[in-house]
Amino acid sequence: MNILILLILPLVGYGTWESVGPEGGEVKAVLQSTQEAGTLFALSGYSPTQVLSSTDGGNSWNTISSFTNGTPYDMVMTATGKLLAVGSSRVWTSSDNGMNWSETYFSNTYFYDAVAHPSDGEQVFASGYKYNGSNWDMTFYHSADAGVNWSSLPVLATGYTSYGRCIDVSPSNPDHILVGGYEYNAGYAPYLFLSTNGGTSFIDVTPPSATYYMNGAAFHPTNPAVMLSGSLSNMWRSTDSGTTWTNMRNQSYNYDISFSSADNNLVFSTASSVAYRSVDAGITWTTISSGLSGANIKWIAPDLANSSMVYTGSSAGFYSSSNSGSSWSPHNSGLLVGKVLAMEQINGWIFMNMEDLGLFKAEDGSSLSWQEVTTPLNCGDFCALVSVGPNILLALEGSG
Repeated sequence: MNILILLILPLVGYGTWESVGPEGGEVKAVLQSTQEAGTLFALSGYSPTQVLSSTDGGNSWNTISSFTNGTPYDMVMTATGKLLAVGSSRVWTSSDNGMNWSETYFSNTYFYDAVAHPSDGEQVFASGYKYNGSNWDMTFYHSADAGVNWSSLPVLATGYTSYGRCIDVSPSNPDHILVGGYEYNAGYAPYLFLSTNGGTSFIDVTPPSATYYMNGAAFHPTNPAVMLSGSLSNMWRSTDSGTTWTNMRNQSYNYDISFSSADNNLVFSTASSVAYRSVDAGITWTTISSGLSGANIKWIAPDLANSSMVYTGSSAGFYSSSNSGSSWSPHNSGLLVGKVLAMEQINGWIFMNMEDLGLFKAEDGSSLSWQEVTTPLNCGDFCALVSVGPNILLALEGSG
């Protein structure tokens, strides 16, 4: 008789992992504190999601906490200074600047975008979608206690699947709320809804020629009748609370539309790898991308008090501008959230390709001081590295 004995032992000495660089990586949901002007928060782009904090206006960063049970899509700060993150079927709240979080689970409920009431306590509004037993309905959410409890109102319930993507509340008249998204029924159809009674009811104010998705929406800071909405290919503007709309420019995605509270005529929008700017409250637009790199630029945050300062993030890291977006500079000191696509050891060196950051090397056994390696290709990342000799390293570029 042959007996096979399988002995399973714990991994002795197995510890936690920490990032050793290189610096950079995807940054999303950039947020400036309403309580401390020099403090910024952001979320990393990968799971587990890291919560990032800067206390010097974005010049240097620290990872202060993380989310492990879900993926947050957006983060806001209430008028009382509480942080709130929303995403998937969960809401996380923090009362100590993101160091510790309380998590609440909501079944059949998805939160996608959130905005805090500009002045009233712990009120927060969100857009997303909720399951009605047959399909998903584009939904407006309201919380009066910083996200612990929520009321919900389906704003689009046609029997087809629909999704909420964006939300904004008027700074000058918070009873005015915009919720945007799209419906899918053998094709995509954008929708934009307006409430003038604090979210009790909504009316359809969709621009008649908009296509596919409604990704972004924003109110003018001092005039709630002036509204902007961004679909997949166009920036729309209304001066009569959505009764009529004008296509101001053909520009892509418009993921996030944000007015500057320091200059009411200054407004920004984002696309996949560029940003847009208007200096006349959304009438004319220019593309602003000097110094930006990476992709997935979906959030942009004008400084609350300084119209010259703007913050954003991409798959390559955090960027700030000191000239209202005319040019951008990366600030990734302490930002260690990059995604490793390929790694190999050769001839005493470790080579590692980081998504949208490039190829780096560090001497094996050292303190891992990374050096960027110049590569002959500029059309994509290396997805595989392999050593085939003492001084030969093969690389597979892109998707093969």
